[in-house]
Amino acid sequence: MKKILIVEDDIGISQSLKLYLENSDFSVLVHETWEWAVEAITKQSPDLVVLDINLPKKNGLEICSELRSISSVPVIMLTAQTGETDKVAGLEVGADDYIAKPFSPRELLARIQSVTRRYENIEQAEDTNILRYKNIEVQLDKNTVFVDGNQVNLTKNEFDILKKVFEQDGKLVLRETLMKEVIWYDQYVYDRTIDTHIKNLRKKIGDKQAILTIRGKWYRLNK
Repeated sequence: MKKILIVEDDIGISQSLKLYLENSDFSVLVHETWEWAVEAITKQSPDLVVLDINLPKKNGLEICSELRSISSVPVIMLTAQTGETDKVAGLEVGADDYIAKPFSPRELLARIQSVTRRYENIEQAEDTNILRYKNIEVQLDKNTVFVDGNQVNLTKNEFDILKKVFEQDGKLVLRETLMKEVIWYDQYVYDRTIDTHIKNLRKKIGDKQAILTIRGKWYRLNK
């Protein structure tokens, strides 16, 4: 049984989600304050975290950023904003997905299933299966990336996008391909999702020119 940890200060929302997800065969833990949220997440080792952005004193963006420095656990962020700002910010600090309030528990369940399915379907490669480009090494068996010998902490989406671009070895990769085949969005939930992941990748690997954007709709390794 998969374990979901919800960090949400609205008790009405957290308890209703807890009941719905438990009825959908998940084990659910609830953490209602920002205090010690990262510690609670790491100690309880959930399979996925549902994290509200609008927590008092320390918001979900700060918590997600702290969490990403020590863990790659998938994170779905809850936001009360319908515009781009919170969505972009969430992706930039390493969230895997986002959902705007108000939402139905059924919609959140679908997002949870989509994200956990992506993590379950990582194809483990042989130990010798390593992709290299300049000073970057992608170890497919361990889902890890090294730059100049130092490990870089990527989210699942970032790793899968980088892997796909590296595997194409300089060939064009269509944005729609990344959306549908890599991060498993069947439709454009948010047009700048891939752009934001690519921006994060360039920053983390320390090379803005490693992955090129071609006419706003393709990406390729700069070879």
